[in-house]
Amino acid sequence: MRMILLTAGLLALFSSAVNGQGNAQLDLSRELLGRERYEDAAQVAEQAFHSGRQANDLTIQTEARLLQAEAFFGKQTASSLNWRNKMKVKRAMKAAEQLLEKSPNDTLQFQYRQLVRRLNNKPQMPIQPGGVAEQRPTLEQLKQRRLDVMRAVGDSILSLKKEREAFEKEVQTLTDEQARQELLLARQQQTIDSISLARLEDSIMVIRQEQQLQAQEAQLQLQRTQRNRSRIVAGAIILIALILTWLYLNSRRKNRIIDTERKRSEELLLNILPASVAQELKTDGQATARHYDEATVLFSDFKDFSRISKDLTPAELVEALDRCFKAFDEIAEAHGIEKIKTIGDAYMAAAGVPESNPDDAHRAVKAALAMQDWLEQQKDLPFSGARIGLHTGPVVAGVVGARKFAYDIWGDTVNLAARLESKGKAGRVNISQATYDRIGDTFSCTPRGKVPAKGIGEVEMYFVESTVAAPIA
Repeated sequence: MRMILLTAGLLALFSSAVNGQGNAQLDLSRELLGRERYEDAAQVAEQAFHSGRQANDLTIQTEARLLQAEAFFGKQTASSLNWRNKMKVKRAMKAAEQLLEKSPNDTLQFQYRQLVRRLNNKPQMPIQPGGVAEQRPTLEQLKQRRLDVMRAVGDSILSLKKEREAFEKEVQTLTDEQARQELLLARQQQTIDSISLARLEDSIMVIRQEQQLQAQEAQLQLQRTQRNRSRIVAGAIILIALILTWLYLNSRRKNRIIDTERKRSEELLLNILPASVAQELKTDGQATARHYDEATVLFSDFKDFSRISKDLTPAELVEALDRCFKAFDEIAEAHGIEKIKTIGDAYMAAAGVPESNPDDAHRAVKAALAMQDWLEQQKDLPFSGARIGLHTGPVVAGVVGARKFAYDIWGDTVNLAARLESKGKAGRVNISQATYDRIGDTFSCTPRGKVPAKGIGEVEMYFVESTVAAPIA
């Protein structure tokens, strides 16, 4: 808002300066018309018109066009105008007429009508005291005036003849001495006339020099006005450039902030969802649930967690779980399996979702053994160990929730993996027959036989001991 007010103030200042310049140019054009410098007057009037257009002042524009028309007329009449000047006069008056329709002005209307009458070879209409224009003389009155003029001319001719005859008689009566004196007086008068003529010429030259000085001063004043206008325009351009630069830099700063926040949002989204699911969610606005023919699900749970948690403060409990789950996250990422969620002290992950590979079961078992190895090395944890169970089978995976997204998997495979975890032992990795069928040639396993599982029945189970061959890449 502050920036808008500043720009508006500058524009108002600029408009006021241009308006003052237009009025000065009108005064100069009128002065040049008075000195009969019609071409210069027309040029200055054109400059005044453009100043009035920049200031959006219709009065200045109208008066400039009328002054142009007067300058194109000069001392000529409509009949003596050449066709080029006549077209210029008509165009200037047409423009003045259109401007007067937009902004009526009584003084300029009268000036326009006088020019119209002049263009149509009609006498101008002087305003009488009563406010009525002088009436035209009739034909009889014109004839009577002609007779009066002829009589006056005849009387003047007769009077001149009589004066000539009297002068000739007077000359004849003069003596030689009187003639010499008259001649001397005539010569003296001629000398006086010559001196007067020289003084008159000097006066005329002084007047011309004064006019030239005034014209130069007017030109200098016009140049100063143009320089001031140029400075104002340059200042306005610089200020606008600074404002645009500030807006551009501010926009770049905001864009950097937006990019940073976008990256942060994407990182948070990738912490919650798999990369392919997150990309689908950003592109389509939703993630389609998918069925996987085979995935290996991993469940882990800490032994005697409920009993041990009663002896820990909330801060100690959360700190211990956070430490374990961070380690599990790193192990899962290192082996290329997807963390699904944590429920209390239970940790759930899966290999084969959202992208499946032939060695999903191998990578899941390796991750489970690595988790047990890490727990065995931690002597200061309050938990004595964890049970880990794995099962391989079909699952359905997808995103649930409208506000807080969660990537999850469903199916009997998930339930059986949870039963394998509950039927395992602390520090051991318990797997099903389906998982064993896929990793038996790579890992050393101990059969447990059929173990009853709640809600499922008897399930063939194995404890994974260690690897017996090189791991599959």
